[in-house]
Amino acid sequence: MEAPRRRRAGLLAALALLAGGCLMPNRGTPVFVDGVAGDWWSGKGLLVEVSPDQKRCKVAVRDRALLVRERWIDCTSVHPRRGQ
Repeated sequence: MEAPRRRRAGLLAALALLAGGCLMPNRGTPVFVDGVAGDWWSGKGLLVEVSPDQKRCKVAVRDRALLVRERWIDCTSVHPRRGQ
């Protein structure tokens, strides 16, 4: 009886992590978001989408609480990441 309960608890914990925004998306180009975009980010992120006019970029970055946030910012604040 104890093993199924542990398995269920593990599954619920994994679902909570996925729903809570703790995991970075598995798609996107690695980028660096500079300080012009704000101080809510960790700097390293993923470029997820670019607007048709190429002026706004949707990036996924970690905030100060280490939660992943996807935000639209000016593309001038997004730079390619090198030296990986």
